[in-house]
Amino acid sequence: MPIVSYTSYDYKSMKVVPVIASFDTEGHIKPLYVRIESNSYKIHSYWVKSCFVNVSEFHCQVLDGDILRPLVLSYYQSEGIWGIPPP
Repeated sequence: MPIVSYTSYDYKSMKVVPVIASFDTEGHIKPLYVRIESNSYKIHSYWVKSCFVNVSEFHCQVLDGDILRPLVLSYYQSEGIWGIPPP
């Protein structure tokens, strides 16, 4: 039986990743660290784009050694999961 998504977005195509983030009482979310495979990265800076009602897209710069690299993190609030586009 195929997996059916009842939302207007589909997080099944994303790779789920663990993220350490801070949440404040006003509902603001700040991603701090992300783990991709066995590597942890500190999030240096970001800006947020709201895609759908419960989905936020964080366009981040992560520190990889001494180099800043771009990374798009999506947070699915209803499910409480973070994802990145598949490689």
